[in-house]
Amino acid sequence: MTHPDGDTLLEFVLQTLDESGNSAVRQHLSVCEQCREQQRKLQGEVKRLSSIDLQVEMVAPPRLPKRSRLPIAASKLAAVLAAGFLLGYATAQLTNAVHPSPVPQRLIPAQAAVPASGFVPCQVVDVRTPRPR
Repeated sequence: MTHPDGDTLLEFVLQTLDESGNSAVRQHLSVCEQCREQQRKLQGEVKRLSSIDLQVEMVAPPRLPKRSRLPIAASKLAAVLAAGFLLGYATAQLTNAVHPSPVPQRLIPAQAAVPASGFVPCQVVDVRTPRPR
């Protein structure tokens, strides 16, 4: 077997290798002094690092500002207005059919006599009140 690389040897020291890899490295270490020396160095480093008392202070994340209730209230208002509009429109379409009402017509003669001045005499008529006949 060739020499195991540094990662494989570290996995062996940390005991994270699978069974076949573990047995292959163990067999190689039984015949290779250079790899046994490297294994001892790695074991010493792992032991030294595990003995360090590490204190980590976790800082709480800053509080997020409270969301304004206005967007939710505005969306609720828009939904209520839209529902009211649709309800009113549907009610108007279903219940109040609009029928055209007849408008009295006056016949206009085909020819009009125009005085020499070019002006046609007109009368003001109030359309709100019926004309006397």
